[in-house]
Amino acid sequence: RDMAVLAFLLAASLWGGAGAWVAPLNPSLGLTVGGPASLLRNHAALSHGRSAFAATPVTPLTRGGRSSRRHAGGVLGATSILNEPTPPNDKVLNAVDKLGRRTTVSDLAAATGLGITEAQDQLSTLASLTAGNLEVSSEGVIVYSFDKGYRKTLSARSGKRRLQEQFDKVKPVLFYLTKVSFGIALISSIALIFTAIIVLQSSTRDDRDDRRDRGFGGGGMNMFFGPSYWWGPSPFDFLFWNPYQPYGVNRYRDPSELSFLESVFSFLFGDGDPNSDLEDRRYRAIAQVIRDNGGAVTAEQIAPYMDPDRAYGGGGGGAMPDEAFILPAIQALKGTPEVTEDGDIVYVFDELQESAGGGAAALGGMSARELKAMADAEGISTAGMYDRDDLATGLSAALALRQQRGGASPRRPYLEEQEYQFSLATTGQQFGVAALGALNLVGALYLGNLLASPYIAGKTLVGLLGFVQAVYPALVAYAAAFVAVPVARYFKVKADNAKIEGRNRDRASWGYALDKAGSEVSRKLKGAKKLATKVKVIGKDDIDYSTGESAVDQELKDWDKKFGKDA
Repeated sequence: RDMAVLAFLLAASLWGGAGAWVAPLNPSLGLTVGGPASLLRNHAALSHGRSAFAATPVTPLTRGGRSSRRHAGGVLGATSILNEPTPPNDKVLNAVDKLGRRTTVSDLAAATGLGITEAQDQLSTLASLTAGNLEVSSEGVIVYSFDKGYRKTLSARSGKRRLQEQFDKVKPVLFYLTKVSFGIALISSIALIFTAIIVLQSSTRDDRDDRRDRGFGGGGMNMFFGPSYWWGPSPFDFLFWNPYQPYGVNRYRDPSELSFLESVFSFLFGDGDPNSDLEDRRYRAIAQVIRDNGGAVTAEQIAPYMDPDRAYGGGGGGAMPDEAFILPAIQALKGTPEVTEDGDIVYVFDELQESAGGGAAALGGMSARELKAMADAEGISTAGMYDRDDLATGLSAALALRQQRGGASPRRPYLEEQEYQFSLATTGQQFGVAALGALNLVGALYLGNLLASPYIAGKTLVGLLGFVQAVYPALVAYAAAFVAVPVARYFKVKADNAKIEGRNRDRASWGYALDKAGSEVSRKLKGAKKLATKVKVIGKDDIDYSTGESAVDQELKDWDKKFGKDA
C-alpha cells in the first residue's frame, strides 16, 4: 500500500511539474497561465513585430477538483514554442551585424548566399521577433534596420532561439563524446575478446593438466584434445607474459589536433563534408559578379560558378551552346532574361542593385585594427590614414565608390570545390587504428574457433564467458564492419574526388576563357554592358517612411522635403 501511494505521488509530481520545465522556455510571452485566446494574441503580436507581449489569465483546468494550472501552462508553453516562427540562424545574424544592422534584402542575399525570397523571409521574421524598423525609400525599396540589442531581444522573445543557444553550448561536448565513443568501443571489443581468449585457453590448459595427472590407468592416452591440438599454436600466445621475450609498445610522436580516440571516428567516417557551404559560396560569388557588372551578365560570366555541362572548347566564338545551367541562379536571385539588339540573351538582376550601404555602414563599431585588416582584405590602400577616424572615413568612401561604380573586389575566377580527405588523423594514428581493427577482426575469428571447439561446442557458458558467447555474433559483425567501412569509404572518396576534379576543371576553363573571349562572347559582353546600371545606395536622406518614427516626425520630415530643407 505504501509503495502504491508513493508511486501515485511521484506520478502526480511529474504530471504537474511538466509545466515547470516547459514554461521557463518562453517567459516573455507569459504563457505559463495563458489560454488559447492569449496564445493567439501573442502570436499575432509576434508576427507584427510588437514590442509588448502580455498573457490573459484564464480559468485553470481542473482534474478531480484540483488545480492543473501548472500543467496547462506547460502544455501551452510547449505548443507555443512549436508554433513559433523559426528564428534566423547565426549566419544571417552575423551578416546583419557586418552590414551595420541596416540592410536590404539584396544585401543580405549577397552577403550570405541565400536566394532573394529566402533572404526576405529571414529579414521579415527577424524584424517581427525583434521589433525591427522598416524604412521605405521614395522608390519603394525597403530597408530593414535593427538596434544594437536586437540579439538579446530575439533571445527573450523566441523560445526556439533560446533552445538553440542552449544546444549550441552542449553540442561540442556531445559531438566529442560521440566521436570518442567509437574509440572506446573498439578498445572495449578488443579487451573483451582477448580476455575471453585468455580465460578459455587457461581453462583448457588447466583441464588438460588435470587429465594428464589423473590419466587412465597411469600414462594412458588423454581422451581430450584441446584447441591447440585442433587449431595448432595460438597466434595470441604473446599475450601471456614471458620474461624471456619482452615486447614494447609503439608510440607515435607526430603532432595532431585529434586524440587517438577521436582518430578512430575520423578513420571510420572521415571528418565531414569540406563543401558543406558550397551553395552559400556559389551564390555569394554570383551575386558579387552580378553587382560588379552592373546587374547584367551573360551565361559565360556565370558559368565559372555553376556546373556547366562541358568545359570551354574555344570553338564557335566561345559561346555557351546550352544555357540551361543558369536557371537555378535566375530563380534564386530573381533574374530576368532580356534580348539585346544583336539577338543575344543577357540576364538582368534589378533587385540585386538595391543596397543600404553594405560594409560601409558597419564600420562605426570596428576598431582601428579591424578596419586596417578589412582594408587589406579588400585591397584598399590605407596610405595617409593615421587614426581610426581616418580609416573609417577612407574605407567607407572607398567601399561606397566601388559599389557605385561596380568595381570588382578580389575574388577567385571560378568556384573551387575542396577534395575530400580520407582522414585528418596523422599517418601514425591511421596505422594504429587500422592495426587495432585488424587485430579485433582476427581475434574475433579466433574466438569463434575456440567457441566452436569440441570442448565448448554445445555447452552453455556462465559469467563473463557466457556473456561473450551470447554477444559473439555482434562482436564478429562489429569487427567485420570496422574493416569494411573504411575500405569502402576509401574507394568512394577516390571516386568523389575524381568528379570534383572534373567539375573544377570545367569551371576553371570558363573562368579563364573570359580573358580570351571569342567574337560571339565579346558581342554578348558588350550587349550586357549597355543594360548595366549602378547600385542604388539607399541612405537616410532617401527614406520617406520609417516604422521607427512617430507620425509627427514623419510630417516634419515631409514638410522639410517639400520646402527643400534638410531633414
